[in-house]
Amino acid sequence: MLYGKTIHWGIADNLTNKIVGTCGYYRGLDKGTGELGCVLLPQFRGKGYMTSAMLLAIDFGINIIGLKRIWARTTQQSAKAIKLERLNFVKLADLEDSKIEYELRQNV
Repeated sequence: MLYGKTIHWGIADNLTNKIVGTCGYYRGLDKGTGELGCVLLPQFRGKGYMTSAMLLAIDFGINIIGLKRIWARTTQQSAKAIKLERLNFVKLADLEDSKIEYELRQNV
């Protein structure tokens, strides 16, 4: 069983090797679930960094540490940019403060 509370990875630019963002699991690991979250510097958005990072994090969560549920919360504004649906997330609920909750649809 995994007892850590978070797992974070730095996202590095291949040309400069500088960290341009982070991706990781922010809560729930002790219960076999993980809230996936990410941050990316504005000048690196729309270039595929986050899609690649999230796909790797999802694979790690499912195949390495055996998460049974992966979910994410974002704001209405960020949802337009992140497009979690293309990563196989489905919208679960509109929350207060203009937030949205998504859950990864896993093939069983």
